[in-house]
Amino acid sequence: MKKHALILFTLAALCGTAPVLSAQDTLTVVNPSKVQVITASGSQQVEIFGSEQNPDYYFSSSIETSSSAVVSTRERLSQRLDFSVPIFGDDKPIPGSRKPYGSVDLAISPGFGVSFPGSIEDDAYSPMRQAWGLDFTLGIINADFHPWGGKSNLYLNFGLEDKSFKIRGDKMYVKQDDGTLGFRDFPGTPKWSALRIFSWNLSAGYYQHIWKDFGLFVEPVLNFNTGSRIKTKWYDANDRKVKEKVKFGKQKLVTYELMGGIKIGSVKAYVKYNPGNLLEKGFGPDFATWSVGIIL
Repeated sequence: MKKHALILFTLAALCGTAPVLSAQDTLTVVNPSKVQVITASGSQQVEIFGSEQNPDYYFSSSIETSSSAVVSTRERLSQRLDFSVPIFGDDKPIPGSRKPYGSVDLAISPGFGVSFPGSIEDDAYSPMRQAWGLDFTLGIINADFHPWGGKSNLYLNFGLEDKSFKIRGDKMYVKQDDGTLGFRDFPGTPKWSALRIFSWNLSAGYYQHIWKDFGLFVEPVLNFNTGSRIKTKWYDANDRKVKEKVKFGKQKLVTYELMGGIKIGSVKAYVKYNPGNLLEKGFGPDFATWSVGIIL
């Protein structure tokens, strides 16, 4: 996590382990490991642990706040929107140490992507060859472990995903009498028809820090597919919008994917590949799945 600490003291001298600064001087520490501001009756103490160039760096300053001096302290923790709540552990390294550390957090991390099927050879399912749809993912629990200290780490994620395969044209998805996936003409003016699959997922990954806030990651994903449905929209002869929802329920219970990509700050850009079929054998086409997107 990229950090800067900027402390502006408008007083003539400071006490501590750092050099004395004159009035209006600015001290900038790049990428500190930890910044503490302790405020007590009539005084304030600032401590900085570690820096980008020196993990053993330490700065301490105590000032009297009862005087007319003005103290301005600003800590820029990161450029990310952090929606995490610690459960246990510590996600910050010990300055100057390679001791392993880790944490488990309730971490809400939304993601958005696009999925599309690979090659579909069966002509009975030709309307799906041009299918694509928007995906929504939501990370809920995240566990990080840094076995060597530093910024590279192993991790586990638990969350959910809603994946869709939307077709446009004169055909719509239907669930046929025998439970298989089929197609028929729209009964009115077409808008779109989508096959949606909902799943809970568990992933285990490795992040390799490269430079500053940039790194690479690889992350196998195990999906527990708990539901599927067909959703279709069209306009009838009176130009009224019609919505139809049908439970499909013929998705595979467990599937797996391989995900990888780049991470800049807290944002992941990924490519994900599912080599197997999402639907039960005999109830739909056999096809692999590709997805691309971002996770915040």
